[in-house]
Amino acid sequence: MNEDQLSKVLKMGGLPTHGYLTQWLSIMPQSLLTYARKKSFGALQCTTLLVLPMLLLGCVTPRAPASSELDISAFETTEYFALKALPIVKASTLYARGGTGQNVKVALIDSGMNDMLSEFQDRVADPGYDFVRNLPGTVDIKGHGTQMAGILAASKDDKGMHGIAFNAQLIPMRFGDDKEPFYFDSAIAQAWTLGYDKGARIFSNSWANPIEANTNEVFVYEHLMGESLESAKKLVADGAVLVFSTGNEVKREPLAEPGLPGLYPELEKGWIAVMALKSDGTAITQKSNYCGLAARWCIAVPGGDHGDGLLTTQKDGSYGPTIGTSPAAALVSGALAALQSRYPEMTPQQLRDRLLSTANRNGIFANSEAYGQGLMDLDAASRPESVAIE
Repeated sequence: MNEDQLSKVLKMGGLPTHGYLTQWLSIMPQSLLTYARKKSFGALQCTTLLVLPMLLLGCVTPRAPASSELDISAFETTEYFALKALPIVKASTLYARGGTGQNVKVALIDSGMNDMLSEFQDRVADPGYDFVRNLPGTVDIKGHGTQMAGILAASKDDKGMHGIAFNAQLIPMRFGDDKEPFYFDSAIAQAWTLGYDKGARIFSNSWANPIEANTNEVFVYEHLMGESLESAKKLVADGAVLVFSTGNEVKREPLAEPGLPGLYPELEKGWIAVMALKSDGTAITQKSNYCGLAARWCIAVPGGDHGDGLLTTQKDGSYGPTIGTSPAAALVSGALAALQSRYPEMTPQQLRDRLLSTANRNGIFANSEAYGQGLMDLDAASRPESVAIE
């Protein structure tokens, strides 16, 4: 910016446009003072001329760093690579941008969890409730809930593996063990409501009733799950997000719960269905149902396959594999929690939209019947958006 250009900017009101701002700051203060003396500026005008660009600079969001410029080495540890799904969804870039789940509560609606394990030290926001025993706190006889808790939020402690949101806070709820979910309609409804009352806005549900979504009918579902349906409607209206696995029946349609917005459109804004890829993220597993009619609100993540599962916590404190759409749903629930800590100013439902809209739809992931909105990409979902002053 030469003297004529500077004079033009000052005559227009003294405020540089975004295009001139960087050039203005590159001018040496002595040059600015020389210009000011030529124009007989007073002391106050000289001071303003020097200080104003610096003040404006604070109003301009810096250029978003490219992924290659982030320092992700501190996060790409042995623990990180032990949970094979994490590098596939590019979790380390989200961590480097500050998204680890800090202070975000997630309700785990499952078979309970063993919260005495060292992996869950400082990871439990509330002991939750056991609707089988009708007591505060939970046990986990089956072990499924403890596995999902590990995928979601096991601590980063240089042991075994860590969860995708290793700083998140869990609220475990035990609604049942071996029977189909429709046996526990009232317990699930109460678990959702209680989880919300305790501060959770993200609900991890690694289960579904064995009814294909495309054959589900309103009167049938309301008969089976009437209480939980009303609870879900209220939670979504109040801003929550519910995450469900599509199921492990090798069908072209998801099961009942992940497909519910097809019957009740008001649920879609707070709903995510999750299908499972092989551990390396290359294709659908041998078990997973497709996204099918849930394609608009469905996303793909690794869930592991026979002989190549995802490493997680076991109820006895050891580490072992889990496979299918259950860990896939837990992974997405944790991803939402990590994003929430990255963007605390956004609502969970806004983050849900962001997660779906930034998914990778290249190659095989363009097949929305199978993969919905595509492969979850936490680099893209956590990338800052630059803001310019015009």
